[in-house]
Amino acid sequence: MTLNIILSQSEETHMFFGIDLTSTEANPSACLCLNAKLQIVFYGLLGADTEIAAAISLNSPQVVAIDAPLSLPLGLCCLEESCGCQSRNSWHGRLCEQELACRAAPCYFTTKKSIIRRMVYRGMALKDKVAQQGCKVIEVYPYASKVRLFGKPIPRKNMAKGRFWLREKLSALLKNRQPFLEQWNHDLCDAAIAAYTGFLYAHGKTEALGDVQEGLIYIPTNSCGRKEDG
Repeated sequence: MTLNIILSQSEETHMFFGIDLTSTEANPSACLCLNAKLQIVFYGLLGADTEIAAAISLNSPQVVAIDAPLSLPLGLCCLEESCGCQSRNSWHGRLCEQELACRAAPCYFTTKKSIIRRMVYRGMALKDKVAQQGCKVIEVYPYASKVRLFGKPIPRKNMAKGRFWLREKLSALLKNRQPFLEQWNHDLCDAAIAAYTGFLYAHGKTEALGDVQEGLIYIPTNSCGRKEDG
């Protein structure tokens, strides 16, 4: 567990927690918390779901935004190919994922052949665990948030140029970002984008994609940044 506390716990109740979730606890997940002033409260790499839940409970955030699928397509009880459950959809994955593709922000589809099956299971379990703490949990997709906030083209985040670009964009959003921002990898940057999307959600500045019964993904409204084709 690596957690860097930037601001001490206060009476501030409006916190926004972002998680760039990994598929397994063996591979730490990037986590970051913002307050209502868009100041970084803490950030770090956390392994076990119990560690993530404990970090969340430190400040009881208003919104927890998770970068991972948090639901299954309608009709599926699991993602096991050996199970006879079938999706009710006539398309691949969930409706929210189809709508992301229509907005030039494609992602992995949640199907029985998905390569992120373990992440889906982990995300769904973590959502239930965190919701029991009284937090609002939403699904986000940082790439789509970046498209809405900054426009295209978006440099590849696993390249040095892409990380520099993303840090530069985040420096305009976050208040107390120095000297921490320069130390972040692309996972922590995505956790920050997730937390910021949670902040926008709390202020009514996100658009919900998908079917409420199946699962929604929240992305910033067009008014929050450059347009998709900007």
